[in-house]
Amino acid sequence: MSAEPELSLKPLAVADFYGAKKTGPDDTFEAVPQSERRKRTLYRPAWLSPEMVAFMVGAFDFSMVLSAAAVAFAAYSEVMDNTVAGPGRHVATSLLAATLFAGAFERLGGYRLKQLARLHWQLTRSLMAWGFTVSVLLLVAFLSKTSEAYSRGWALAWIITAPGLLLTSRCFLHAAMATRVGGSYLARKVAIIGAGNEGERLIARLQDGQDKSLVICGVFDDRKARAPDSVGGFRVLGTTDDFLRFARSTPIDEVVIALPVDAERRLRSLCDKMKALAIDVRLSLEPMAETFNVRGMGYLASVPVLELVDRPLKNWRAFVKWIEDKLLCPLLLLFVGPLMALIAILIKFDSRGPVFFVQKRFGFNNEVIRVLKFRTMHDDCSDPSGAQRTVRNDPRVTPLGRILRLFSLDELPQLINVLRGDMSMVGPRPHAIAMKAGGHLYCQAVEQYLHRHRVKPGITGWAQVNGLRGEVDTLEKARARVAHDLYYIDHWSPWLDLKILLRTAGILASPDAY
Repeated sequence: MSAEPELSLKPLAVADFYGAKKTGPDDTFEAVPQSERRKRTLYRPAWLSPEMVAFMVGAFDFSMVLSAAAVAFAAYSEVMDNTVAGPGRHVATSLLAATLFAGAFERLGGYRLKQLARLHWQLTRSLMAWGFTVSVLLLVAFLSKTSEAYSRGWALAWIITAPGLLLTSRCFLHAAMATRVGGSYLARKVAIIGAGNEGERLIARLQDGQDKSLVICGVFDDRKARAPDSVGGFRVLGTTDDFLRFARSTPIDEVVIALPVDAERRLRSLCDKMKALAIDVRLSLEPMAETFNVRGMGYLASVPVLELVDRPLKNWRAFVKWIEDKLLCPLLLLFVGPLMALIAILIKFDSRGPVFFVQKRFGFNNEVIRVLKFRTMHDDCSDPSGAQRTVRNDPRVTPLGRILRLFSLDELPQLINVLRGDMSMVGPRPHAIAMKAGGHLYCQAVEQYLHRHRVKPGITGWAQVNGLRGEVDTLEKARARVAHDLYYIDHWSPWLDLKILLRTAGILASPDAY
């Protein structure tokens, strides 16, 4: 007698990937012989994890940059003989460029499996990373006075060829991942234990994310009697004992336990069972995440802690922001200095009073800072507290003040605030301490208002370039401004700051600023 074929039960969610056969209208599946399943399933080696995929794509990018340099070198080999820079220097330059590109792209999150499947994202970010790489190389060549040592033809051919190879490789990678076989081959296979409310919420969040880098292979529950037949559109395939048998015959990368965090006994029992499997075991914090925005896991000395809130700008992000302010602010002061001197003289001729208007406003970490502006109101009518809102055709504004407000020239002295370190070039606009919205203090009227002070205030911001300038006379406008400020904080990047500065330059002549 021949031996019976090995059998394996497969869930509804991955029937197409694992070869389960539907046997009736109730969406039940029968076991399929292992030999038949192997014919229809492309298995991924255990070592080919998303981290390894990221490393291989990064290594391929590295080689593409070097290959483009080599092709350009071969094309201009005769010209290169007459250049000061020999082959060794060209190789060193190519290695630096490849390292810069791969490092920049990794910092953008471009090697994550989820992002690798997004073609438009990959194409745009690849060009951004290559633009950054070329900019750094040009800056280094300029500062070291070595730009004339290289062949211009070689440099131009390399700068054009490299992104062409990178973008072409991204198109091929996307085409491979877009197929059903390619997507299932690279996707991380996940099983969920917990068919209660926690499991249902977890499944809903995973489905809402539309992340094709993972596949839910099955749902199980540790309760025998009270487990439902299905949860979140997935059939409950059995108990945890069934899962142990399932995991030994089915390639599973990760199991997520979705149980109440206070069910200590059940969690301990499940973790003890899972230790017998060569699978990553994770505990879902979805119930806690609804209350707290959990960012990750860390350690305080040797004590494990959940990371709930991160300082928005820290480490390299804070350094880049600091460099941005220290470079742009002096350049702008040098450029607009004569204009500021002229405005100061005109203010003295226009009306009696000081040139500058100084007002206490909220700064970084809710500290009070003294913000400078050119005085645009009559001295005896100004309101340093900010409680009295400025309105259109405000009689307190001087004739010169109307022109300054029209072109936002009254804000120029805040460059001095940036130079002193009180403000930044770009950030949430600083508000007067007594400023009101809807008849209430701003900080009391708008939820999460004080959250906008986790970064330095700016001369211009995301809210201002999105039409939220001028009078704040309703709670809706106040909430919209705060929402835009919080978006800026959560999505900060040097590119976003550059975008805001360019858009600010285009709307300074708006007549809505008064």
